[in-house]
Amino acid sequence: MAADVRFRMLGDLEVQRDSELVVISATKLRIILASLLLRAGRVVPVSVLVDRLWDGAPPTDARAALQTYVARLRRLLGADVAIHNRSGGYVIEPPARSCDLHEFDELLEVARTALGRGDRAAALESLRAATALWRGPILLDVDSAALHRDEVPQVQERCLEAAERRFALELALGHHQAVVEELRALAGAYPYQEGLRTHLMRALYRSGRQAEALEVYRDVAALLRTELGLDPGPELRDLHQAILLGETVDGTREGASPGPPALCQLPPAIGDFVGRAEQVAGIAHSLVAKGETASPRIVVVSGVAGVGKSALAIHTAHRVRDRFPDGQLYVNLGGGGSAPRDVAEVLGELLYALGVLPDAQPRSTQARAATFRARVADRRILIVLDDAADARQVTPLLPGTAGSAVLITSRRSLDELPAADHHRLQPFSVAEGVSLLNRILDPDRVAGEQPAAEALVDLCGRLPLAVRIIGARLQPRPTLQLRVLADRLHDEHRRLDELAVGDLAVRSELAIGYAGLAGSIQLALRRMGLLPAASFAAWTIGALTDGGDGERAVEQLMAAGLLEPVGLDLTGQLRYRPHDLVALFARELAGGEDEQVARAAYQPLLDTFLVLAHHVHLRVDRKEGLPPDPLPDGITAAPPDIAGLTADPVAWLHTERSQLLFAIEQACRLGYYDKAALLADMIIPPLSIRGGYEQIAQARASVRDAARAAGDERVASRQASSRADVLLSLCLDEAANEFEGSVAVFRGFGLNHELVHSLTGLAFARMFQGRPALMHAEEATAIAYATGNPDDIVLALRTHADTLVLQDRPAEALPLLDQALGHVQALRNTDNHRALLVRKLDCAISLGKLDMAESTYALALEVTDAVNNAHGLGWLLVHHSRLRLAHGDIPAAMTEAREALRLMVQAGDPRGVFIANLRLAEALTAGGDAPGAVTLLRTLLSTSDAASVPLLKTRAEALLAQATPTQTE
Repeated sequence: MAADVRFRMLGDLEVQRDSELVVISATKLRIILASLLLRAGRVVPVSVLVDRLWDGAPPTDARAALQTYVARLRRLLGADVAIHNRSGGYVIEPPARSCDLHEFDELLEVARTALGRGDRAAALESLRAATALWRGPILLDVDSAALHRDEVPQVQERCLEAAERRFALELALGHHQAVVEELRALAGAYPYQEGLRTHLMRALYRSGRQAEALEVYRDVAALLRTELGLDPGPELRDLHQAILLGETVDGTREGASPGPPALCQLPPAIGDFVGRAEQVAGIAHSLVAKGETASPRIVVVSGVAGVGKSALAIHTAHRVRDRFPDGQLYVNLGGGGSAPRDVAEVLGELLYALGVLPDAQPRSTQARAATFRARVADRRILIVLDDAADARQVTPLLPGTAGSAVLITSRRSLDELPAADHHRLQPFSVAEGVSLLNRILDPDRVAGEQPAAEALVDLCGRLPLAVRIIGARLQPRPTLQLRVLADRLHDEHRRLDELAVGDLAVRSELAIGYAGLAGSIQLALRRMGLLPAASFAAWTIGALTDGGDGERAVEQLMAAGLLEPVGLDLTGQLRYRPHDLVALFARELAGGEDEQVARAAYQPLLDTFLVLAHHVHLRVDRKEGLPPDPLPDGITAAPPDIAGLTADPVAWLHTERSQLLFAIEQACRLGYYDKAALLADMIIPPLSIRGGYEQIAQARASVRDAARAAGDERVASRQASSRADVLLSLCLDEAANEFEGSVAVFRGFGLNHELVHSLTGLAFARMFQGRPALMHAEEATAIAYATGNPDDIVLALRTHADTLVLQDRPAEALPLLDQALGHVQALRNTDNHRALLVRKLDCAISLGKLDMAESTYALALEVTDAVNNAHGLGWLLVHHSRLRLAHGDIPAAMTEAREALRLMVQAGDPRGVFIANLRLAEALTAGGDAPGAVTLLRTLLSTSDAASVPLLKTRAEALLAQATPTQTE
């Protein structure tokens, strides 16, 4: 029999099963559950859940962690509640009528239907039932800023709206006295909801409590003025006046006798305006707040083209119209392009609107500005100056006295305007973008493809103009699936082509702005197109332009709305990033330049990266691999402080990871394959300590192919062999092929150091393929001893020992490892030292020498940098888990195996993940949890790419047979 499961969301989050409370105390599980329930029956994308769980700063293993949390949540909720993994996200399917939010919506629909047929009593009954479900602030005990920003406000607003509808009906049906106390409590809980205060005043007044009704008005007026600098709205003010005069109040708005209509030039209100609640409130407050000032209030809304500045300004202006009874003026200044409107012409237009005929207007700009100030002096007029070019264009259009207010939009920040309130408008949240699509399209269509809708918004850079364009393209084509258009937008080369419809186009908006920039800023924007879509430091732009520090160029790009600061990096540098679509536009501009121009422009930045990388290379531990060639003469750096930037070399490497890997690709494209190879050899070994193998393998492949195209087989084979190092953790077959080809080339060239590297790599790949490997390791050892290179000797001995261990010959491997350890001490390579100790630890356990194993583990732990080499720590824990098991400490063995697994997932090492799972299965089996081990192993074999590690697959199958001796697989 199915359990009776109930979810309560209209207040604190609660789950009940058969009237018993289900305790879900973990913060992240509550965030996931609330996110899924808010969209029950619809897919919530992984990206949204990750944002909710870590508020925009996810760990590298966020997706794996999310899977773990969902699995825990499933266990807590039980089989009666299904959580499915679908289309890149998760969807919850709660039992019918189990959620108070869904019941709330159903009751509202019943009320709407009843009102439609004129049955107010039935509507009130449903509204009472709906509002009874609302227990207070929505999901207050769910700790996610993203959730409370994107979704909770809409639910809270629906609850408040339902309450206001209910009390309006209560009053209309004469229930004045019965609702007073309930209204008073609710108005106290939500003091800024003027609708609730209005209902409370009517209820009190109709109950014969006029003094109390007036006291409510005094309280709310004082609150609004003290906290927000606002007066009560017109409905409250009119009701207050009617009560003072003893008039009948029937719920309709009553106003003063009408006077002549005030001038209003505002464009029509925007019917599908969505979101921006916080910004609208902030700008409205800045425009109407009272204070001791002799100057007009000036508000500047700035931001990138298409971010919705004009829509926000017009929407807000309509919202505060009643606070400016002498009129509202509007003018578009055309400042986004290369030909802003003439100020004298604009002043003439404004004067004409104020009743000054053209023949009566003075001719000079200065005289017209003085006349304009005289006309608006001491009047309460709102002036909207849309799309201003700069402060010089705006200054003559400003009133000279208090009372009026000016709302300005501009792509530039206009920081030089005195005493202005500045609001930098950011792109939509994903939820706001989807809300706009809901306004343009059939909401059911959007809901049916929620993940695709959210992907579209993201691919539009969450830019309102781009989202509106997508909506306009989809609206007349009801059969076109949202995901089809999303797939087109995924192609960066055609994205700006797709973001166009009719007269609306993102590219043309950006081009208009580009045409209006000074030549130096145009150059900086074009050069920005040579960078990846990632944050960068100011000196980067300096290296690409005039060789300076880039600070002035960055300031100008920010002032033009083309760049945003994103905070300090690990080296203390302030970093910047363009909007995604601005970055695409800049890339188009850069691609339109002659390749020789781009090549010459990029060389100073590439050379600077080489100098910085060389400085870091000399100071960091590197994993084994082929060392870089010497830095060529003539390589110089642009102005950055080399020593200061790389004071913490590891921090610099990981801060600039995206820039460095992109620089390798860009150098290959521009014909600098030799410099690309040098940069790769200096930065990739230390970078690979933290994983990210697929990106690194791609960078190596790019250099390999570029060198091969240039006929440089030595460099190509070095890169192929180094790429194969990375592929050992991704694809053994491909790694073996790369090593095999490199061995042939290095034999031909007589390059013994490179030959030892490739032979050991080939041996390692072969042994995990379950193929003969010892011959390659023995040959590498012989060559290494013949040449006497200590790096080669250590590498060859380690690999030789590995092949023996995998043949169950640890006693023969141990002396080889001790020989290698004797050499590695002098090399001062702590990562290689750690790797050898880990292998010795494994051998000691296999031989039953547990004291030796313990002392070896202690030495390995000393040389393991747990912060900067979490991957190395993962391998150490993999083997120490086995030592714990040998000591019979099964709980500790499980704990360390799980931690090793987490670190392997974080590093993106499939082989490490496989082995950590094997260790965990061994611990589960030893602990008597054979079913748990069987489940783990079956999942591992069915979901891992076991074909690439046949040796490990064989071990997993043997362990599975041990855990299930009566079953065959």
